[in-house]
Amino acid sequence: MLYRIVKSAIKPFLKLFYKIEVKGLENIPQDGGCIVCSNHYHWLDPIMVACFTNRQVHYMAKKELFKNKFLNNFLKRIGAFPVNRGAADISAIKNALRIVKENKVLGIFPEGTRVKSKDQLPAEPGIAMIGIKGKATIVPIGISGNYTFRSSVTMNVGQPISLEKYYGKKSSIKEFESISEEIMVEVRNLIDTI
Repeated sequence: MLYRIVKSAIKPFLKLFYKIEVKGLENIPQDGGCIVCSNHYHWLDPIMVACFTNRQVHYMAKKELFKNKFLNNFLKRIGAFPVNRGAADISAIKNALRIVKENKVLGIFPEGTRVKSKDQLPAEPGIAMIGIKGKATIVPIGISGNYTFRSSVTMNVGQPISLEKYYGKKSSIKEFESISEEIMVEVRNLIDTI
């Protein structure tokens, strides 16, 4: 409920401040667990994805944000959960798996943090691991633009990626890294101009 209220309040402001174009929204499955994977170079990226997709997106957020009592309550009520970045956070992985197994949408930034538009970081192996163990469809999203007032911001939603061929197989961290990097390549291919 709160998620829908916040989304309906923020979306008009985004449309007022930026010239937003969303392409391929029909590529997001209407049901079943899925993971939306986007590039991340601006703090508004998760808000963009949440506001312009047609299902609630549950995000991992750095655990430091949950130290504030008010912010902790707010973030949890809109479906976010804490992650200890830079460490193998088993609790966050369990939460992510629970979300996709409950046929909800998980939002992940494959590079794990904000990355300047012209830079690239390797994709984190957790995306592939969660996608495979949670049997979730992966939806790549490329966001283009610079978020200056009245500039164009484009959100390209790509074709869903199935990881079904990996279900039930034992994969190494290296294999998870390789699969995650393939997903990130798809994300980068969706970025128009940055």
